Amino acid sequence: MSSPLQFPVTSLQTLRRALKQQLMLPLCEHAPPANEEDMPEPDSIATLSTLFRKGGLIHHEGSTPNANGRWFISTIDASTALKQLPGLDLKPNYCLVTYLYRMRRDNINHGGAATWAMQNQLSTTSHLEAALAMAGDHNTPPHPQGALPNYMAAITGNLTASSFLIASIFQRELQEFGRCGKFHRWAHHRLIGSIPNQCSWRWRVEQPKTLKPRVHSLPKGKMAVEFYTCRTVAPIGIFRHVDRYSANSYVAKTSNQAIAAAIATKS
Repeated sequence: MSSPLQFPVTSLQTLRRALKQQLMLPLCEHAPPANEEDMPEPDSIATLSTLFRKGGLIHHEGSTPNANGRWFISTIDASTALKQLPGLDLKPNYCLVTYLYRMRRDNINHGGAATWAMQNQLSTTSHLEAALAMAGDHNTPPHPQGALPNYMAAITGNLTASSFLIASIFQRELQEFGRCGKFHRWAHHRLIGSIPNQCSWRWRVEQPKTLKPRVHSLPKGKMAVEFYTCRTVAPIGIFRHVDRYSANSYVAKTSNQAIAAAIATKS
């Protein structure tokens, strides 16, 4: 087995910033009013366009943006973020569809999300809305019929080492897309290439010799991506992330392990 390829963490940090800029919700979806009657009237054609989706209106009862704990369909096409990623693309005839969940507690919006990959012919408004009838609370998102079990199964690419590293970051950003408030997960992590010196650490495993992002080429065309993050809210810790890819696939078996805990903050 050849030595792993190392990549600068600054490249991943730049990639992540670019993805965050691409994966942004309009305000009416990110923080909808608790009372649907308070939805603002569109003040421009651009604003009006956010109320429509190819295939028909989504802005009506059943899929209206709300903060009342009912799932609704986002107007944002998350696959546009793939256009900026070298080595990755969406398979022909597939699209990405995102459902959003919002609730307001103490004047703060909290929200979950669920993104699915499906064939274009199944992305009609009526088909997507049919899944809303079977949805429950934030633990039971809509699951449209015909959606792939894992949206990364709709991703294709040039199968280079860097493309798998990019895929690992993309799938986490897409998993976080649409979340806010107490539903944030990946947003609390910062990509690191060395041990942060703002804290003292208690290691749960042997301290790694390097924290630089790496891609391992394995037998039979398999790949493994390894990188590290620091969780910046309690419980503060260092995490090791390992994604294992089978040959010719961007669907990964992921491992996210806390390997160190902060024991003191340095002044």
